[in-house]
Amino acid sequence: MAGVTVTEAAAGELRKTLAEASLLAETSSEGGEVLRLVAQPDEGGFALGLDQVREGDEVVESGDERVLVIASDLAETLEGVVIDVEETEEGQRLTIRR
Repeated sequence: MAGVTVTEAAAGELRKTLAEASLLAETSSEGGEVLRLVAQPDEGGFALGLDQVREGDEVVESGDERVLVIASDLAETLEGVVIDVEETEEGQRLTIRR
């Protein structure tokens, strides 16, 4: 199973997003919070949210650090994708490509 791959640039962006989200939620990523990738069928895309690792999740790591978790059913759908960063007029944006 190839799973989901996160580039180093995307991992850095995910770490930054986790730190900002933890600060806003007044929590610490050391408390076990991680970013969860979820599908948004109505919008036709994906979103990130703070959550805990759950049984059956695919845990995506960069080095020895968890940078993202994905529910097993969504991970199966995303099998083989690469999450990367793209520079846009609004700044850096995470992208998903096959």
